[in-house]
Amino acid sequence: MKQHCAGAFAVFVTTMLATVVWPQQPVVVAVPARAGAVEGMTENSDAFMWRLFAQITAPTDARSQVTFETWASDNDTFTAHPHWPEAGEPVKFHRSVLQLGKALAADSALMRIDLRANAIDVPCAPPVAAAVGGFPTNGTPTPCIAEQVARNRPMFDYIVNNHLYTQAGLATAYQKSFDIDMPVESIAVKGDWIPLAALLQWVPQLKDFDNIRKLYHTTISSSVEYALVSMHMASRQNKNWVWATFEHEMNPGRCDYIGCFDSFGAQVKSVEPNHSAFNTQYGACQKTANLKALLAKAGGSSAWLHYCLKSSQVDFIAADGTPYVLGNSVIEGIVGNGTVAASSCISCHYYASFGSTGATTQSSKAILPFNPTGKPIPGVLANSRQFSFMWGVLLAPK
Repeated sequence: MKQHCAGAFAVFVTTMLATVVWPQQPVVVAVPARAGAVEGMTENSDAFMWRLFAQITAPTDARSQVTFETWASDNDTFTAHPHWPEAGEPVKFHRSVLQLGKALAADSALMRIDLRANAIDVPCAPPVAAAVGGFPTNGTPTPCIAEQVARNRPMFDYIVNNHLYTQAGLATAYQKSFDIDMPVESIAVKGDWIPLAALLQWVPQLKDFDNIRKLYHTTISSSVEYALVSMHMASRQNKNWVWATFEHEMNPGRCDYIGCFDSFGAQVKSVEPNHSAFNTQYGACQKTANLKALLAKAGGSSAWLHYCLKSSQVDFIAADGTPYVLGNSVIEGIVGNGTVAASSCISCHYYASFGSTGATTQSSKAILPFNPTGKPIPGVLANSRQFSFMWGVLLAPK
């Protein structure tokens, strides 16, 4: 009798479990990064990075160049003979180090290849994930996106004076347990540029080159005129750096996936992503009076009013422990072959490092295609020393 009752009860419970609809709690894997505190400053990271933006986009004595265009490129820095550019030297473009690093890290047979063995200052090349951003792949000349990395004089001098530009110098630093920490004044910039002809294909409503020149900052390299479409900025003002990314207001899909947030410079401070379509236009990011005054005081071109802060980042995680994400629709999405909603400036750059030979270890290289977010993962940096959040270390030659 007891066995019969027990069996009947088991059947009853099983039936109830099969019919009960259990409440489902949403799983939040990440949240968009928002403005945070900046060490030694009363302003938040949005305002701070806009102030730096105004400074680095100010015109220089070289008539056609702004400040960040006069800084040292990767090829100027990571070479046997580092070179600070002379006045008027053209901007140097290269392939995406993130894209190249991911490709090598994803293929174990290529893992041991020295990244620096691949030319870094090269002609503009088609992006690997063009389809993701609706970027054209056919035309004359072939549509392409060029990348630029530049670092200011305090950062360049620190790397050179401490012999951190070759693997031999880094190996010595490793042996001495040298703690690499760039000066607080250090600023790094990564910009993505598109030839004007390709930009017209991608955004046909721009209509002609003259209109592009009014709305975009442009430059000429190797007799080709390029327009700046996206830019990352990093400042060593915080120990873990302050990060921000900017996009031109006409970039298709610029707020896709994670939205756009600007507590200082935009009249509309929060723009939610369009969930019904990809690569649509989000309209002009109208500027606040404070930002307009800031840019006007710097004396830069009115074209800079058409660039939008997507957001800034100072922390790995939100207060509840959820990872912060911050990605650029061009730099991560189209060129870096990554996922905008699974990109984190601070989390990715945390692993920039080198081992005892002066080269980046395999475990650190492997983190690139992993697209790390959130708190640092223990063990990845075993037997490595950090390079102060700067992945340029991958290019240090033997």
